[in-house]
Amino acid sequence: MLFSPPCFFNFHYRSFLPGQEAGNVNVVLDGGFGDYCEDPDIIADEVSCWLKDSQLLKEMSQNAKEVGVPHAASDIAFDIGEATHTVMRNNIMNQQTAR
Repeated sequence: MLFSPPCFFNFHYRSFLPGQEAGNVNVVLDGGFGDYCEDPDIIADEVSCWLKDSQLLKEMSQNAKEVGVPHAASDIAFDIGEATHTVMRNNIMNQQTAR
């Protein structure tokens, strides 16, 4: 689960999907624009501190912008679509050749 104050690029991870999102935690931590904790009370305290410190929020937002890849999801979806189309086309061609 990802926690993010509205209109900011800062993140607070409470949990992640092993093997899928685990690497994102390190990106956020190393990038200086978020934190990881499993305790909801500590998360609330931390996010409250962030929201009270406008300079910290600006720095965290800038750090996130420097690391971010805004079109990554659509690029991945496009690549999956292309790969799927290629496999389907090859399967059709193989079926026609086998006849």
